[in-house]
Amino acid sequence: MFFHTNVEALSNIEIRAKKKPLDRVLDDIDNMEKEYYLAQHPYKIYYSQKDQRYRTYVKNSDGKRKPLTSTSKEELEKKIVDFYKKKEEAKVLERPTFETLYPMFMKYKEKETSSANAHKLNWVWEKYYKQDELVAKYLDEITVAFLKEWFLDKIETLHLTNKQFKEMKSLLNMLYDYAIDSNLTKYNVSRNVRNISYKKFAVPKKKISAEQIYMGEEETSVIELALQQFKKTKNIAYLAICLNFTLGLRVGELVALKITDFSEKTVHIQRQEIKKYVHDENGVVQRSGYEVVEHTKSLESNREIVLTSNAKLFFELICQINDSRGFHSEYLLLNAQGERMHNDAINNTLRRINKKIDTSQKGNHSIRKTCISNLAASGLLTDEEIRMFAGHKDISTTQKSYIFATEPLEDRASAYETAINEKMLDVNVFKGVQLV
Repeated sequence: MFFHTNVEALSNIEIRAKKKPLDRVLDDIDNMEKEYYLAQHPYKIYYSQKDQRYRTYVKNSDGKRKPLTSTSKEELEKKIVDFYKKKEEAKVLERPTFETLYPMFMKYKEKETSSANAHKLNWVWEKYYKQDELVAKYLDEITVAFLKEWFLDKIETLHLTNKQFKEMKSLLNMLYDYAIDSNLTKYNVSRNVRNISYKKFAVPKKKISAEQIYMGEEETSVIELALQQFKKTKNIAYLAICLNFTLGLRVGELVALKITDFSEKTVHIQRQEIKKYVHDENGVVQRSGYEVVEHTKSLESNREIVLTSNAKLFFELICQINDSRGFHSEYLLLNAQGERMHNDAINNTLRRINKKIDTSQKGNHSIRKTCISNLAASGLLTDEEIRMFAGHKDISTTQKSYIFATEPLEDRASAYETAINEKMLDVNVFKGVQLV
């Protein structure tokens, strides 16, 4: 871990980075790091004719000298650099802070989960912690009372909702877990911060149904316009939108569909497209396109969905168009070049449709919510069937975030009339009442 940074050298590297390929820039950074540590080495490097090896010494923590040898000077210098890096890390971690712990934690999370997940965690770090004095405070100085007060101040100054607070706190929980697993501390202070009153949190602005799903005639308008636009542009993304009104898939699942996933009656949802990330020359995680992985968001998301007659029609139409263009990919949704379509193509196309039908901007997830809401509104399927269709672990997730009234309130007046006044039909409730 390169804790000390030569700012001037880094700025020079950044200038040269514009003129050099990435591998050359990375070499520059490695050389800068090597020079830094070798400059700390007080002992001479020499060649011994006796054993034909390069030799030097390093001083252990007990003050005694220890010999280092290698058959080449370059390899010996690597050993010297490794020695001082480990020594520096050990010194820093004698009393760790979140600031010194975080880079190691990120590398660990990247191996444990994925670069995409590490990128999400880094977003939380950048937003809530990076510039705060808390991260420079020694872990052994932080108490539950201190941290709770810090959380309360953040909630107030940033006007955090309960959800945002949990997002912020979860990263600190994980950092403490990592510190415990690394024998750097024995107590998770963050997980012991409890009982913050709900009154402290900002009330989240809840979107109305019209902002969450395509209500009433909107769904029909989207599909009709999508078909019209496909005839004009021949863009398969328009047909993908129509297909997904029958499947209710996450956009990553939609664009990862293969022709072999479809049978006569069902489609098997078993993979997804995810964002791909790499480290840039400064070690920062950056977006680097997309990739398809052979798993879904969760175990419950691996599922079979019944194909309706409309789903079959859209599927067959897309297959016919691919064949007519001479495309023979294993994937269903292809762009004009015959390459697998990415989720951006779906969302950008849907954005244009939203604008044309003059509705609020809604993405593919609104199509998913519309489809699931339609299932619930039909009254023909059980909660378990709807949960399985959605690919959720619990029906509570489906009911809380994916089921909305599918018709505008003013169009539901007759339903309210029946539900509320039905029992009054058999009783003359107005008998003896003088109407004005």
